[in-house]
Amino acid sequence: MAIVITNGEYYIYLNEKGKHRKTKNVVQALQYNTVREAINYMYKAPAKTDGFYVYDTFENHVLWKRLSRQEKIELQEQKNGIANVKRRSDGRIRRKKYSKTARTLVYEKYNGRCQLCGRQILLSEMSLDHVKPLSMGGVDDVSNLACTCMPCNRFKANIAPELFENRINDIFMYQTEKNTKHKLKWKIAHRLLLSCIK
Repeated sequence: MAIVITNGEYYIYLNEKGKHRKTKNVVQALQYNTVREAINYMYKAPAKTDGFYVYDTFENHVLWKRLSRQEKIELQEQKNGIANVKRRSDGRIRRKKYSKTARTLVYEKYNGRCQLCGRQILLSEMSLDHVKPLSMGGVDDVSNLACTCMPCNRFKANIAPELFENRINDIFMYQTEKNTKHKLKWKIAHRLLLSCIK
């Protein structure tokens, strides 16, 4: 792991006089021993590192970044949503019991189709899914419910909708590629499918 501080264009490095400066040359970038060491420098020099983040050049991903004001607000709102969720004595989230009328309204809103797999289901087979999971700050209200079949709801669990869709797409693409006997057909289909889901 090569831990550096960058803004995507410039890197922090030490010049001949031992002063922290900026360079475009990743080879000159100062490599920190730990993420904590890099973060500590960013806290000591907030003006110099404004817009910068701690980055792993081997794995090519961000290890830490300073949150913007808007990101801090969103994070606090999410924490508040989770903090306001009622829990049972065993720590699990306490969910509302919805009346038959409320369940019927959700069922009719989605024309009796599972909103994850698209299968037509009976009202008696319907499982209510929180679109934004309660564990992620979603509200336990009819406005946050979707009609799903039990297997799909269990598979989705408490994953955010966009992450669930990405996971399903990844699984589908991998399994299809693995089971395709004609590699040229798969290459063509793969490109077409990618253009449809992105």
